[in-house]
Amino acid sequence: MSWNAINWYLHRIAGALLIVLLVAHFWAVHFASESLLRGELNYNAIEGRIRLPLWQWIDISFLFVALYHGLNGLRNIVLDYSRIGPGAGRAITVMLGAAGAVWFYWGVAAFRNLR
Repeated sequence: MSWNAINWYLHRIAGALLIVLLVAHFWAVHFASESLLRGELNYNAIEGRIRLPLWQWIDISFLFVALYHGLNGLRNIVLDYSRIGPGAGRAITVMLGAAGAVWFYWGVAAFRNLR
């Protein structure tokens, strides 16, 4: 199987995972929050949820999958609709990968202050 086929499948899998993680996020934030249902939603209630390892895992997974899906989609658009050579395509892939890695690190670093 070629790299392009693997990339195509991974993009679709990431899209499906985004739907699952988005539903989990909306459920946790809008429907499962006891303080929200009582009308007492505040910073402490949100911080208490985010301190739970399960929700940290869900949020970090959401971040990773969204970054991969979005940046890979941008890469696909640029490579499909432009007339660039293979070297420039690799450079774009590396630049988007590096930007994604920095954004992912930045997002995960936000959880360090919670412990």
